[in-house]
Amino acid sequence: MAKKEKTKVKKKRKIIKPKIQTGFCIISLLFILGCCIFYGSRLIKYYRVYNPKSSSGETLKNLASTITTSSPIVYEGDGLYSSSGNYIYKGENVNNYVIVSNMIFRIIRINVDKTMDIVLDEYINKLNWDSELKNYQDSYVNEYLNAKFVDILDKNILEKTRVCDEVVLSADKVTCDKPNTDNYVRLLGVSDFLNSIVDGKTYLVNKSENLWLYNHNEKEVWHTTGATISLSEPNTNYGVKPVVTLKNTTILVNGDGTKENPYQITTDKNKIGVGTYLDIADDVYIVYEIGDDYYKVESNKLLKNTMIFDSSTNEYKNSSLKEYLESTYLDSLSYKNILTDASFGTLISKVGLLSREDLKFNSSLESYYLSDEKDSNVYLYNASLVSSRPNVRRGIRPCLGIKKDLKIISGNGTKIAPFIVEV
Repeated sequence: MAKKEKTKVKKKRKIIKPKIQTGFCIISLLFILGCCIFYGSRLIKYYRVYNPKSSSGETLKNLASTITTSSPIVYEGDGLYSSSGNYIYKGENVNNYVIVSNMIFRIIRINVDKTMDIVLDEYINKLNWDSELKNYQDSYVNEYLNAKFVDILDKNILEKTRVCDEVVLSADKVTCDKPNTDNYVRLLGVSDFLNSIVDGKTYLVNKSENLWLYNHNEKEVWHTTGATISLSEPNTNYGVKPVVTLKNTTILVNGDGTKENPYQITTDKNKIGVGTYLDIADDVYIVYEIGDDYYKVESNKLLKNTMIFDSSTNEYKNSSLKEYLESTYLDSLSYKNILTDASFGTLISKVGLLSREDLKFNSSLESYYLSDEKDSNVYLYNASLVSSRPNVRRGIRPCLGIKKDLKIISGNGTKIAPFIVEV
């Protein structure tokens, strides 16, 4: 009889997970949860940026997204180019016009994050870069832009702009290891300018314009000379064009980017600011300064007849030109009822001249007297800021003090469609 084999029942041992494994699982779960929250919130954020809606739920158009999806990308000639996630306008005839605060800008580039670098279509003054070579952030022209220009814009629509303020010895070797983002406004850079050129042409300058760039080498400062760049001493007087950066949340209201129908990004109506064009009884003026109870405006054209400043003195307060403007010229205006006293330098009057520091819109106007003295001469606003003897016939660009309680009949305040003012 075979012996029955006793079956041994093994007792199941309880496996205890190490505490370190439990901790690892908890950390992993928290990491995954954190990634989901972080990237989920970014997805929602960027969806809202690129698919904006009004408070009533109406779908709005993001400016950057609309341009990049509706504009043809080109590989030669004038147009919009794609480069490493950025979009850059190149050539002379490009549809990159945009209205900001009634002023016409040109879109330089659309960045990867959909912010947009834009430049004013015309320069606002002719100034020296500085009396001596120094870092751009410490230069006179940077100080001027921050004091005179940036405050006339709504900073709520702007990002701080980027400056690669490193010494540029050669135009083909521009580095940007330590970008500066302290300010809302800057000049064009060497890279901005060179990247805009196609077949020797660019929309950033006209003919042989000299515009300051923010880059410099060890002795001189880079600037444009037509569609090329060169170097000059910093105390030379060249054109100043401001560059700002629009936020990636900028909404397109209307327009197609052409010169006749620029992109419009705000629905503010009848808002008069610096840079606004006013049509007063068929005379067009541009607001260049706003006081507590007046607008200071500069004529959009020169007087028909050239005049001398004075036969002997170069002081505006004692000049025959001042006497003419305050009597004969004022008497010729049919809208004296909307004029008011304003400060022109140290003088209080209804009419005056621009000074060196004043913003000057419409860069096509040249060879006219300013109110400032230089040695025994008077400053002359020309292709480059120079001086003239006071007894030489030059152009005259009158400025007026205008009451603030203006009634706007029509227009949008731009150069294309000035506000029509009721007088």
